[in-house]
Amino acid sequence: MPDYPQAIGRILLSVVFIVFGYLQFTNIGSYIANPAVVKAAATSGGILSPTVIAYLVAAIDLFGGLLILVGYQTRWAAVVLIAFIVLTFIFAHNFWTMEGAARAANQAHFYKNLSLIGGLLLLIAAEPGRYSLDHRSSRS
Repeated sequence: MPDYPQAIGRILLSVVFIVFGYLQFTNIGSYIANPAVVKAAATSGGILSPTVIAYLVAAIDLFGGLLILVGYQTRWAAVVLIAFIVLTFIFAHNFWTMEGAARAANQAHFYKNLSLIGGLLLLIAAEPGRYSLDHRSSRS
């Protein structure tokens, strides 16, 4: 199999995380007030504030996406992003508790995120490929 489709796939998979991480950092105030972030903070029993959770979410998205992009610590980054997506299912896109337009929109996000998990699992199984920092460090 040629190496470039694997690199292109890894790049395309990383885009959603990088873009949303950037948007979250640049609009952190709206994410601090996001109902899913507030709900996650309440679930932590007050240990984590909405501010901490919002910055953590932005960091996981942005830096996880960047790690996937360059193919560094790819498997670990993919595992963290999968766990993050599962938490997103619980706190943000739990469409089964919603009605009407909110249900439809969150159901679409749920299935989009489910496909991201599939891509991340394939990345874990297939490794990041020749055009990655992981590949370069394994040769030394």
